[in-house]
Amino acid sequence: MIVVPFVIIFTLLAFYQGKFIRKHNVKFYIGASILSVIAFLIADKVKIVEPFIQGYFGLSLLYIVMVTGALNKKSKLSSKLAGVRREYSIIGFILLTPHSLNYFIEFLSDITKIQEWLGIVAYAIMVPLFITSFMVFRKKFTFKGWKKLQRWAYLSYILIFLHLILVAKMPNLVIYIVLFTPYIYFKIVKELKIYKKKN
Repeated sequence: MIVVPFVIIFTLLAFYQGKFIRKHNVKFYIGASILSVIAFLIADKVKIVEPFIQGYFGLSLLYIVMVTGALNKKSKLSSKLAGVRREYSIIGFILLTPHSLNYFIEFLSDITKIQEWLGIVAYAIMVPLFITSFMVFRKKFTFKGWKKLQRWAYLSYILIFLHLILVAKMPNLVIYIVLFTPYIYFKIVKELKIYKKKN
């Protein structure tokens, strides 16, 4: 259930402090990286870093990035979230890294667990998406080529959803279904409208 308040908080920050986040994005990237390293190193010693190790912070930010793509572009909320979508995707990936590394270590001890496979593959797919989110690398692509690469994010979202369904316990299981189901519905509806418009 802890993901929900984080989603609300990060949404409000995007709505009211979007310009500040964009202006100081590098500072946020550095801060997120430092926090992630510390969280991973002291995971077994300090309980307070659990939101990092369990991936709650990273998931909350990536969920907002994901939902933004399903919203009506003309809405004010969509405009505000789109304004920090790149920043949130980068910070979200960084904050999700301690969780992914922790799972990878567990994966090495038992490679038969499908839920860990799904999480690791989802994270691996996000690596090139994360790298090309930085303008220095994005400039090496044509806009069409970059957009094509970014579409792999949808596969990553599906794998994350399946991963969460397999590892979550009540009431988190219900929360994840409630969060992801509307996104899947609205995204399909939006893509169908775009397809019909093109044809």
